[in-house]
Amino acid sequence: MSVSTAGTKAFARELREVLGREAIVTAPERLEAYAADTYWKALAAQAAGAPLGRADLAVLVRSEEDVAATLRLANRHLVPVVPWGGGSGSQGGAVATEGGIVLDLTGLDQVLEVDEQSLTVTAQAGVNGRRLEVELNERGLMLPHYPASVELATVGGYVAARGSGVLSTRYGKIEDLVLSLRVAVPTGELIDTVGVPRHAVGPELTQLFVGSEGTLGVITRATLQLAPLPAARHFEAVSFPSLEEGVAAVRAGLTRGYRPSVVRMYDELASRLSLGPVVGEELEGVCTLLCFEGDPGVVDAEAEGFLALSVAHGATVLPGRLSEIWWERRYDFYRPPHHPELPAIWGTIEAVASYSRIRDVYRAVKAAVEGPYAQYDLSLRVHLSHWYPWGTMIYGRFVVPDGGPDAVALHDKIWEDGVRAILGAGGVINDHHGVGLKLAPYMRAQYGPALDTLRRIKEGIDPNRIMNPGKLDL
Repeated sequence: MSVSTAGTKAFARELREVLGREAIVTAPERLEAYAADTYWKALAAQAAGAPLGRADLAVLVRSEEDVAATLRLANRHLVPVVPWGGGSGSQGGAVATEGGIVLDLTGLDQVLEVDEQSLTVTAQAGVNGRRLEVELNERGLMLPHYPASVELATVGGYVAARGSGVLSTRYGKIEDLVLSLRVAVPTGELIDTVGVPRHAVGPELTQLFVGSEGTLGVITRATLQLAPLPAARHFEAVSFPSLEEGVAAVRAGLTRGYRPSVVRMYDELASRLSLGPVVGEELEGVCTLLCFEGDPGVVDAEAEGFLALSVAHGATVLPGRLSEIWWERRYDFYRPPHHPELPAIWGTIEAVASYSRIRDVYRAVKAAVEGPYAQYDLSLRVHLSHWYPWGTMIYGRFVVPDGGPDAVALHDKIWEDGVRAILGAGGVINDHHGVGLKLAPYMRAQYGPALDTLRRIKEGIDPNRIMNPGKLDL
């Protein structure tokens, strides 16, 4: 069996009887809001009047039972379902390429419980990230996630895309902060995963849905780990003579047990063209922003030790206020004038790798993207912002000022060359932005035969393949 839009009208009639007429959106001008997330190709296509996908209708749910009922009917009528949160994804994961319905989850907006003893929050999938943070901060708590998309993104989107935030080096990515989930599966049941992530009662089902991008079911609530607001944040900044020395210094610090909350390392071009304009300084070298947080005495000692280690690797100590200014303006990178707009082409070619391979991945991406596309005035600005005991990642933002009439083909070729360079150097093609439409064509190259195992899991959970078709190459 395969999905189609043939059953959409019958589905809509039945759903109106269950959810009410006001839950169904069919007006074209309202559906236009769901035609694109922040994926460049989706935005460019929408601007040209030919969107990559157009839903036949949107469903505005108000409860988890509404989600389950919608999936039950969609499964019966073989109607494609695309979950929608804040629309902030950069990979096209929320584009309804097969038509059908967009399931708008923003009505699931309840913070259900804050357990101050266990330091956990249980929130519905549609809760906005900024709003949640404000509510937690009022209690002296935080969800230490802080992604660039916080103004738009939702709790469900955090989890479904396996996202990360700027404090990840200390607190981890979203998969490290998720304790349990409630999920509506395609056959219409609501299931709860085991309440804590550390157990020995079989496989960890929670992590199956983390990063699944709506292809296996719809996350309706999540229980997440919190942290107290730190008593102190200590900001420092250094400049390394090379990216290699910088990576070596951070690796040495992490292996010694230092846990900075922020390590944001900009290569020479990104220091000059990305970081400098935002903090209002002319910067050279491999500028690296650092933040340490927690108990004041511990924080100061940790910063002192990390700085000494950096200097031993050739670093020059810069004024710590650079990092503090960055912290205050950290979302400005993603707004005009610092963020490009059409008719420019832009994208983030990111990769993650072990320490033994990250240098080769960085060099391969630079070679694949910078030189061959110099004729288009392409710039590739790279920073490293998420660090692990075993490796790190590169975040390479490319910009072409004007792609011209062949912009889409140029965009796709840049991506193809970048991804093949990552894989050829032994890297993994994404750290925290997800797959969606953009990287789906490369999932076979990334996974090999293991992709067939993922597809069998998908078929077992979603036998009629109604869930977010075309994404993750499932």
